[in-house]
Amino acid sequence: MMQFRTVIASIIRRWYVLVAGILVTGLVCVAIQMNAPDKFKAQASLVLMPSSQSIGAAGNPYLYLGGMSEALDILIRKLSSQPVKERVLANFGTATYAAEPDRGTNGAILVITATADSPEQTMSLLKAVMEETPRSLNEMQEALNVAVPARITTMNLLVDRQAVPEVKARTQLVLVAGAGGVAVTLVIAVLLDGLLLTRRRRKLAAEQEITVDPLAASPVRSRNRNKAQATTEPETDGVLPLSSGPS
Repeated sequence: MMQFRTVIASIIRRWYVLVAGILVTGLVCVAIQMNAPDKFKAQASLVLMPSSQSIGAAGNPYLYLGGMSEALDILIRKLSSQPVKERVLANFGTATYAAEPDRGTNGAILVITATADSPEQTMSLLKAVMEETPRSLNEMQEALNVAVPARITTMNLLVDRQAVPEVKARTQLVLVAGAGGVAVTLVIAVLLDGLLLTRRRRKLAAEQEITVDPLAASPVRSRNRNKAQATTEPETDGVLPLSSGPS
């Protein structure tokens, strides 16, 4: 509590540092907001469908969606692997994508999010990842020699028609810059206050320093001086006055 009060007192004394730091931080945040590159994102949802062999000729596939969460996890790992990403992103520069399960449902639903510098590039990347998904799923099942009638397939569930601006990343960057600027300002204010207070104390101590008399400051010299004064006084103790009359 004492340290907190000391910090608050330092900030109050150096309020001008705090004001200047907040102004500079505000300018930096505005510059980031205006100059940060625009990003766009688009999403698509794909559902894993059971094999035709498991549902039969007249079966309802939606009744057989359970039990495919393990296949979804393996598919997400494959889509997120470095070889697949290099293959998909070869012609998209700095664009990126993410594949993850739909957290809002219990079904085997895959959510793909594409992010790029322009709406056109974002939609093209989303389409490329959607085409890569069934291809990777087939590769997984071919590696296990799964027969075609027994293979799991995908179906497009929801697909964005156009890309939207990605404001979350920019907002996070502005918030981080703002918090960092305020923290640095507080540290500078406290350190500057401590430095100035230390310098002021040293200056006051130097001004209040008093010159001391060396004779008065030395007890030995004081005793010697008193003894010398005592020996120079006449000794009259024990001496009778002379009588002027006859004895």
